[in-house]
Amino acid sequence: MVEFSIIIPAYNEEKRIKDTLISYSNFFRNTGKTFEILVVLNGCRDKTLQVVMEVKKDYPEINFVNFESPIGKGGALIEGFKLVNGNLITYTDADGATLPETLYELSKKISDYDGIIGSRWMKDSKILKKQPLIRRIASRGFNVLTKIILGLDYKDTQCSAKIFRNYVIESIKDKIDVTNFAIDAILLFQMKRNGFNIREEPITWEDKELSTLKMRKAIPNMFLAIIKARFKR
Repeated sequence: MVEFSIIIPAYNEEKRIKDTLISYSNFFRNTGKTFEILVVLNGCRDKTLQVVMEVKKDYPEINFVNFESPIGKGGALIEGFKLVNGNLITYTDADGATLPETLYELSKKISDYDGIIGSRWMKDSKILKKQPLIRRIASRGFNVLTKIILGLDYKDTQCSAKIFRNYVIESIKDKIDVTNFAIDAILLFQMKRNGFNIREEPITWEDKELSTLKMRKAIPNMFLAIIKARFKR
């Protein structure tokens, strides 16, 4: 069993994923920790698959699974959880907004918690480049909804810098069926329901351009997903 499993969902990321894979691979090699990187390609219509295959030639720690039809970020993570088995299971975005150094430093703070998540909205968080205003407003609005509907007491459920112990993912992965961007909040909600203690810590983060998130479609879908999760038994 490796020490770190890093899942990277990817949708049309041909322009960004190469640098992310190389930086993560080189960094974790230098830590001396055993690791695996699993790229879950989610209905990509560009050359993401070819880019991943090319990088893999130099980095055998990288594996991938390719879904030809879109399954959403949530679907990609669910499938990824089925295929990795590290002591610590992490995931991050393909755009490299969370640096590997940041994710690794976050892991050191897990202490005796069941998991730890990065926050862009805590006092000591360092934001090198902010999201566009509309994205920040949407993020804050969704966070309020997760507090009201799901009872989650986190400042930032949506930051893709999350680390969970293997047994946490094993306990909840079959209970998750949301396939959209609400996956982050739903995971935390299921962990709360199962009595796991998840810590939130400030991180260093930088917004990246070329986002594939379509706000008009994502926001209502995410809202419906958390409503469904709240009343599902």
